[in-house]
Amino acid sequence: MKTMTSPPEVRTQADATSDAPSRIGRRRGVPPPRGVTRRTARTPERRVAVPARRPVRTVERRATTAPQAPFAVLVVGLLGGALVSLLLLNTVLAQQAFTVGELQQENQRLDERKQALQEDITRETGPEVLHAKARRLGMRDAGHPVYLDPRVPSAR
Repeated sequence: MKTMTSPPEVRTQADATSDAPSRIGRRRGVPPPRGVTRRTARTPERRVAVPARRPVRTVERRATTAPQAPFAVLVVGLLGGALVSLLLLNTVLAQQAFTVGELQQENQRLDERKQALQEDITRETGPEVLHAKARRLGMRDAGHPVYLDPRVPSAR
């Protein structure tokens, strides 16, 4: 389990010269960090010897940055390509929408023609029309039907 530690005290240059304890991070009701005791009138302040800090050596590095022009050209090229592809996609979709509309109109026209042809077929196959066509071809109406009995010899 991780234990929480309080942040280190920050002392300004004025605090360092006055030997006064820093008030940063101290709030009422918050206990002091481990190892730090409150200073009261009865106990004298302890002085801890702090080792002197070594000077930090800095190594000068040459700032190496990638050239920015190729990156900018790449980004602009990608954005331009995306815009052109969106334009082409939009154009193709609009063209297909017109094609779909034309095909729907043609489908409706063909359905109407089919219905008209079905009505013509129904009208031409009606009993009255067939009777009239048979008369024109020289056919006549059958009178009463005649039944033949195969057991009776015919009188021919």
